[in-house]
Amino acid sequence: MTKPTGPTTPATPAPAGRPDPSARPRRVLVVCKGNICRSPAAAALLAARSPDRPEVRSAATTSWHLGEPADPLMVQTMARIGYDLSGHRAALLTAELVDWADELIAVDTETTRAVRRLAGPARTVHQLSDQGIFDPWGGPPDDFARTVREIEAALGPHHRPAPA
Repeated sequence: MTKPTGPTTPATPAPAGRPDPSARPRRVLVVCKGNICRSPAAAALLAARSPDRPEVRSAATTSWHLGEPADPLMVQTMARIGYDLSGHRAALLTAELVDWADELIAVDTETTRAVRRLAGPARTVHQLSDQGIFDPWGGPPDDFARTVREIEAALGPHHRPAPA
């Protein structure tokens, strides 16, 4: 039996300083305006519903609520369906977070534009829903329940976004 001849192609290592994406969970960043209502709820639901169990974070396009917990009404609404947002603290969207993420998801058109400005033209930004997710901030409990229903509908029962 003859051995193959010619050059072999060694595996290409990941760029220095970045882990090989195939050796870790997919990283998803969900973004909204304040990071106290929509994006933390969407991040929790996405992390639980995606079959590949991605690492999911959330962030805000504004610093209005930086470091604050999720809105108490969103914490209550999500707790009623089995999700704990009590440890959430609002974070600001940064270039470092954009670089961390394999996939960028925004909750509405305004947020999509803001993420695209920071991410640049080489990155794809997915909008969670064509019509946008309703912002319940400052509203009654029913508004928060509506927002969660919209996020659930946008994610669907077996949601797995296309790779960015």
